[in-house]
Amino acid sequence: MFSAPQPRSRLYTTTDAYIKGAAAGLFGLGYDGDGVSRFERALEAMMLGCTAVAVPMARVGIYLALKHLIRKGQKVILSPYTISDVVNMVLCAGGIPVFADVEEGGSCNIDANIVADLLETEADIGAVLVTHFYGLVCNIAPIIKKCKEKGIPVIEDAAQAFGATFQGEPAGSIADVGIFSFGLLKNVTGFFGGAVLTKDATLAHTIRADLQSFPLFSRTALLKKMIGGLTFDIATMSVIFDAGAYWLFRYTHFHDLDFFNNKFDTDRNPICYNSLPTRYCRRLSSAQADIIVPQFKRYKADAEERIAKAQIYHEKLADLPGIVIPPRRNDGSHIYIYFTIQCEDRDRLARFMTEKLRDVQISHHRNCASLSCFSAFYRDCPNAEKAAQRLIYLPTYPGYRDDQVIANVEAIHAYLRETNT
Repeated sequence: MFSAPQPRSRLYTTTDAYIKGAAAGLFGLGYDGDGVSRFERALEAMMLGCTAVAVPMARVGIYLALKHLIRKGQKVILSPYTISDVVNMVLCAGGIPVFADVEEGGSCNIDANIVADLLETEADIGAVLVTHFYGLVCNIAPIIKKCKEKGIPVIEDAAQAFGATFQGEPAGSIADVGIFSFGLLKNVTGFFGGAVLTKDATLAHTIRADLQSFPLFSRTALLKKMIGGLTFDIATMSVIFDAGAYWLFRYTHFHDLDFFNNKFDTDRNPICYNSLPTRYCRRLSSAQADIIVPQFKRYKADAEERIAKAQIYHEKLADLPGIVIPPRRNDGSHIYIYFTIQCEDRDRLARFMTEKLRDVQISHHRNCASLSCFSAFYRDCPNAEKAAQRLIYLPTYPGYRDDQVIANVEAIHAYLRETNT
């Protein structure tokens, strides 16, 4: 009898989080209190020298930071390999996106050399927005050095890198402003939420003042987010996943049933807009903040477990023809939210691995520089285009067994043997 693999992804939710969230969402217990202040102080204790401001989502944090850092009509350099809403936040803040391609190879991070060139050739740059993708801190030092010389602020999008470090400094605290996400799919989650970190107390005060005009994130919205998370958690529980969920997703993969396949696409229908959507104008609740803070005790151990799995992938996949892997790090600068690989015929490899009873995920991140909705800002970014067309996530989450890592590796080796004969 066929045996199901472990699922491609698990949430970092906890029973305690669901209990607290249900009590707050259903009965209002602890929904509006001092939790946000405790959350901000806890972040500041980890990010020394920074002031923390809770925001409803990372993208709103990007918007608010840019709104107060740039003048309307100024340019913002950013990576094209991201979600469309990051680009939209630049537009909502009055900025003009200028795309800098990602590095060659497997980092998926912005190319510091291209940023340096743009800083010399483009006029009226208001800010540089860098992203630490998949848990890997980008090559940020030369970008900060160049921007300091020109008096241009640098913003870190550390939505996927909470817990990563660079030369002893936590990601999100290295540049002028850092942005975190604590959304449902993140390694520290409040079902919804984010934070802005900055060394500029005046900027923090201004952002906090802006947020006061936003209503509190509603209890109904929190319950909906929790139901979505609970559904995912139940579907990926071993007994449920083995007995039915995996086989359903396997069937839909082979038959291209988008209703199920698109559940993993968080940027399904990219559009361009120039004003912040009303649904984004919310404040983090005390209950969400109190759900997040206890998780700060475990993120380091979780990262160590992911890094250990990534080292197995590195050892077994290094130097394989046609497979591009991320830079190898064991210094904390990569926390491997996933282990990403790139393959020219990505869809064929994913199908082959599914046939071999593996459960892996095709990336849905796009090259925003080539999206039709952002055609006014088009720039040729071939490395971002390759990543968008070739990337696959291999699981690394805590609890994912080493035998499953090895099985993924063996399936990739088998694919290469078959396609090279």
